[in-house]
Amino acid sequence: MKNFLKQSAVLMLAAGLLAGCATKPAPAPAAAPQPAAAATTQAISDAQAVVASAQAPCTDTGNAADLIAQAQAAAQAGDNAKAQQLATQAKQAATDALNACYCAKAKDLLSQAQGYTGLTADQQSRLSQAQQDETNGNCKGAYDTLSALVSELQAARMTYSVVRGDSLWRIAGKSDVYGNPYQWPLIYKANTDKIKHADLIYPKQDLTVMKNPAKADADSAVEYAKHRGAWRHHKADKKDQKWAAGGN
Repeated sequence: MKNFLKQSAVLMLAAGLLAGCATKPAPAPAAAPQPAAAATTQAISDAQAVVASAQAPCTDTGNAADLIAQAQAAAQAGDNAKAQQLATQAKQAATDALNACYCAKAKDLLSQAQGYTGLTADQQSRLSQAQQDETNGNCKGAYDTLSALVSELQAARMTYSVVRGDSLWRIAGKSDVYGNPYQWPLIYKANTDKIKHADLIYPKQDLTVMKNPAKADADSAVEYAKHRGAWRHHKADKKDQKWAAGGN
């Protein structure tokens, strides 16, 4: 009887094992969509950062936006290699477009800055550094430096308080003004609202002096002063006013 029970148990165990082997395993759940590779995400983010950095006066980033959109579509389709390639192209396109714009702007500002006179040692140093940056292709750096420098030169002015015995000729000739008496028309031009007759100024008048006149303006003033002739009963007033207004 005992042997019969043992044999029955063995047979039942074997049947269970066979039944288990015959049963198919349950299907694995569908894999969740995998996110874009980290390198793809970073490449797209880098391209977007360059586009986002665009600001006036340089906002054109070429076809970078279209390339980024294509890169994102490729990433969603799982083609990371293509997505990274497109993102790299987008970054380069944006970088090239922005740099081209800043190079053109820096070149114009450099020409303006070089046209001013009376630069201090510090201003001359900044001008030289900007010129070097522009030559080396660091056009954004050159633009930033030159933009600030030109604004500074345009706005630079001093106030001169007239004392007894002064004339525009004498004031212009002072070393802390222009150091050249023939540049007196520059002072007249900056003060036409205060000076009725260029040859008549009065003590305690506060006159504005542009510290860094453009070389072209300074040359024009000297040329005018040399050919204006002497003052005689305000006969030169109209000539002075015409020159100050931009006439010849």
